[in-house]
Amino acid sequence: MRGIEIVQDTNKRPRYAIIDLNVLQDVFDEFFGALVAGNQTRGVDFLKDDKGNVFKARIDLLIHQKTFDKFFSELIVKDIDSPITLTNELNNAPRNEKLNRLVLAARSFIGTPYKAAGDSVLGTDCSGFSFMCYKQIGISLPRTSRDQALIGNMVDLNNLQVGDLIFFATGSDPRRISHVGMIVKGGGKGAARMIHASSSRGVIEDDPFSSYYAPRFISATRVI
Repeated sequence: MRGIEIVQDTNKRPRYAIIDLNVLQDVFDEFFGALVAGNQTRGVDFLKDDKGNVFKARIDLLIHQKTFDKFFSELIVKDIDSPITLTNELNNAPRNEKLNRLVLAARSFIGTPYKAAGDSVLGTDCSGFSFMCYKQIGISLPRTSRDQALIGNMVDLNNLQVGDLIFFATGSDPRRISHVGMIVKGGGKGAARMIHASSSRGVIEDDPFSSYYAPRFISATRVI
């Protein structure tokens, strides 16, 4: 988002957050105040322009990721300049408008690293990804894939629509749901596409009928 740059390490994991103080001074002041109160300011550096004025702050996420998430991740997810920002008008919007916003939200997370139990732009797992997407249209999903599979109406695999959640058993138990993706292009085999958080590649767009996922399919649900 405008005002925040995430710098990744060589393994493409979030390493530093660069905060533009001309844009997010107020939020940074709250964040830094919490660090000062806890005597935990190590790992925050200030960058100066040619005139010696501080204009950016660099936050070491290996040290301060939890506190960073508390103050900044909600802004990144909503993105104050983004068309996916939730408004009161969206609560009463037609279903198609909500689905359009849902797809925009999903695509905005592409490239986010995988992180077990994560649900922020710094790292997310599969159910954290779907949780964040639906949050953007005012729907609070359960946090685990197995619990999310209980929400909404069951749909046929060959009749997938945008916004549907699709569930797979990717663990050792072939009957136990352990993965979820969100459909961003409807249809059946050869047409449907999903976005999901892959444990090896992070948030990506993928084929739900691939040779890996098709035999692991468990169910699909329609939330809206």
